[in-house]
Amino acid sequence: MAERWRRWEAPIRIDQVNQALWLPDGRVLGEAEITWSPEQIERFRLGRKCANCLEPQEHAWPERCSLCGYPMRTHQAEFFAREFGGEGYVHRGPDLGEEMERLDEYRRKEEEARGNSRDQVVHQGRQESG
Repeated sequence: MAERWRRWEAPIRIDQVNQALWLPDGRVLGEAEITWSPEQIERFRLGRKCANCLEPQEHAWPERCSLCGYPMRTHQAEFFAREFGGEGYVHRGPDLGEEMERLDEYRRKEEEARGNSRDQVVHQGRQESG
């Protein structure tokens, strides 16, 4: 069994943003907005996960990341403060477009049912009086 600190947790969501870094050699590094669970955010904040390569760390605030060599102790807190966008709500239910279609269908069926019941009442009223 792997050590508890090594446990990998994938991001909840990764969204591309309209921002990139153009390098002198012509390469373009696209930016992404990564959504993490509160537990993973805390691991970054406590220096237990590298902000550069996302590798979990055995000890908090190592001099350098055990995988990529990123200078965690001297750079990560400042990087986290600059890049962390805050906490927010992540919708984990059905696709919102699909949900709107489902609600429209439900409303249409309700309106049809109400229309049919009104027709029946009017029809019954005519039978009773005739």
